[in-house]
Amino acid sequence: MKSNLKKVYLMDGSIAITGAFISAREIARSLQGRLEVVLVLPQRSIISDSDLSEFAGVRRIAIRPLRRTIQDAALYIPFLIIAALQLRYWLWRDRAEVLLLNDFYLMQGALTKLLMYRGPILTWVRIEPSSFGKVGSIWLWLAEKNSDHIVAVSRHIQACLPKYMRSELLYNLVSAEFLPEPQHEKSKEFHFVFIGNYIFGKGQDVAIEALSKVLPKCPDVKLLFYGGDMGLEKNRAYRLDLEERADHLGVTHAVCFGDFTPSPRAVLSGAFASLNLSRSESFSRTVLEACACGLPVIATRCGGPEEIVSDQHTGFLIPIGDAESCAEAMIRLCAEPELAARLGEAGRARVMKLFSTEAFKSQLLHLLNHRDQA
Repeated sequence: MKSNLKKVYLMDGSIAITGAFISAREIARSLQGRLEVVLVLPQRSIISDSDLSEFAGVRRIAIRPLRRTIQDAALYIPFLIIAALQLRYWLWRDRAEVLLLNDFYLMQGALTKLLMYRGPILTWVRIEPSSFGKVGSIWLWLAEKNSDHIVAVSRHIQACLPKYMRSELLYNLVSAEFLPEPQHEKSKEFHFVFIGNYIFGKGQDVAIEALSKVLPKCPDVKLLFYGGDMGLEKNRAYRLDLEERADHLGVTHAVCFGDFTPSPRAVLSGAFASLNLSRSESFSRTVLEACACGLPVIATRCGGPEEIVSDQHTGFLIPIGDAESCAEAMIRLCAEPELAARLGEAGRARVMKLFSTEAFKSQLLHLLNHRDQA
């Protein structure tokens, strides 16, 4: 049966499951029953069909990332034009009324304005613009000129935007699978879970250094990594470097290098605590999920986590790259399991209040001019 719901196109540049893709899926979930959300992905995306079931449809176009090679730079503009034409065609064919861009670097959306698309455009900023250098400033300016709303995922990101740019703050929400109250007993084992793709800068190297300082005092501690390499050789090389470093420090027996997990809750449930030691995070869905599971979180003061974790109340915030501070926090939690339990309970209560489905849905519908009348 043909749906009478209005169509919204949501464009995302993910080639694998990332925090950005999961956030796109949460947007689709929040709009179910009100709007049909069609996802637009790169042709080379390896995200499986089973992970795309929340969307009313999926379109794949020639989205190509801009990388620092001569070949990629030469191909970027032609592919940008091709993808913009493809996007404009699908917008016209499906009579989509709104275009959502899941990050500001997706210039294909901005180009649709030149191709006579007249519907509203909402553009998220999920990555710090400075990470793209001068190109990022150009992308951001074009996004602002061609968007009806710029949506920032944290106050940290808002602070990174130019002073002239007006933005709306819309935090990511706690995913539906984390809403039920945790039923497991508090862990009697000191398992610290670190969820994050194997990307340099995510902080797995700092965690291994910290572990080497923790084990002499807490020999029962285990460090469990879960993440993917996104099909990229540099990420595979980084994981190998981590494994070699663990071996060099003599902590291999206490480390597990796991692959990507499709169910973060499954690996967080029953754990003792969670680590997130990134150098930079615009928000941090993994921190949000760990808190939602009732775990105390040790995270770096790298942006987004500072808006999720309340230092000393739901976890510990430490300096970036500081293995010593991380080790001290891990040792304290192991020495005071009652404190760990209290921090975890307070963390869950905090995120359920501040990052609720209801708050997200209400704000999003307001931006889309579809106010929730329920």
